Amino acid sequence: MNAVQASTPRYHVDSFERLPEATILQQRESDGTLWGTAGRAILRRDPGGNWSRVAILPFAWKRDLFAIGRPLARAMRADKANLFVNRSGSVLAIRASQVYRLDGTGVVTPLFTVAGDSVLHGGICEDQDGWTTFGEYFMNPAREGVRIWRVSSALDTWEIAHTFPAGSTRHVHGVYRDPYDEQALWVTAGDIDGECFFYRTRDRFKTLERIGGGGQTWRAVRLFFTPEYICWLTDSQLKQNRALRMERATGRIEEGMFLQAPAWYGAQTSDGLYIAFTTVEPGPAVQRSSAAVLVSEDAFQWQEVYQFMKDPWRPMKLFKYGVISCPAGPLSADEFYISGEGLVGLDGISAVLRIERKG
Repeated sequence: MNAVQASTPRYHVDSFERLPEATILQQRESDGTLWGTAGRAILRRDPGGNWSRVAILPFAWKRDLFAIGRPLARAMRADKANLFVNRSGSVLAIRASQVYRLDGTGVVTPLFTVAGDSVLHGGICEDQDGWTTFGEYFMNPAREGVRIWRVSSALDTWEIAHTFPAGSTRHVHGVYRDPYDEQALWVTAGDIDGECFFYRTRDRFKTLERIGGGGQTWRAVRLFFTPEYICWLTDSQLKQNRALRMERATGRIEEGMFLQAPAWYGAQTSDGLYIAFTTVEPGPAVQRSSAAVLVSEDAFQWQEVYQFMKDPWRPMKLFKYGVISCPAGPLSADEFYISGEGLVGLDGISAVLRIERKG
């Protein structure tokens, strides 16, 4: 079997439309409003398709001074930022280690600083009490302590929900709300053997259950939830990647198809499909030079429906890997938004895919 193709291909990308206004699409609201960023700019597209610039984040020394042109913007990490709109409409942003609040008039207020530049896309969630929760993502060679933060609904109060002690993990990949267990938040963390685990809390981090063996099998960014399983695609540049799932009732692990590259981001659509993306990066487990869009009906058997070739800018560690991401919030298969970097036709821009069932 092809490592990234289901035995019976059922889906294809019917159309692909570029959206050059936004470098990164950060979130889609239920009414169709899109939020994105382009360098320091916070952008919003109304349901009618009209873009506006609603705010400018503060200047960051070095990255913004030297980020002239697309190659230097990539090298300086000028695009790295997060935006999260909670259910009360409050807007939180993270850029250059600073957490901000955006008010309705476009005023940006700094709140607090975090370790690392920003967090991985899709790894911010809102808990049952309306607090926005995220973990620190930074290179952390010394394996310092890593914090999980939470911010109140009005973005006027914040606190450390949990600290992973020094030496226990490199960084947090994401915090995810379990749609089938309303009190549960899941955390993915890693990267090297001995520090890759899933963590689950049902009491807002008063207690934290550690799940997994610590090895690359448990190295994941995004989790996918079904009523019966917790599913993931591994994120390892070192060991052959594959699809896995854990049965909720028993904890039994089932190994699925192999992948030719690590997988970082993805989402479940409002019409019941699961979408994931592989990346292009250096490493023995990266067996292809294109990033793939994968589709699944069960988050376990996946089919490749589209790919983007890695662009020629090298070295990759300086000029960025080939990565596809998608915004948080409700997405559908016939209006699925993506953003990309380091890829031919999808570098520093966003796009919308229409994914259809064959026949």
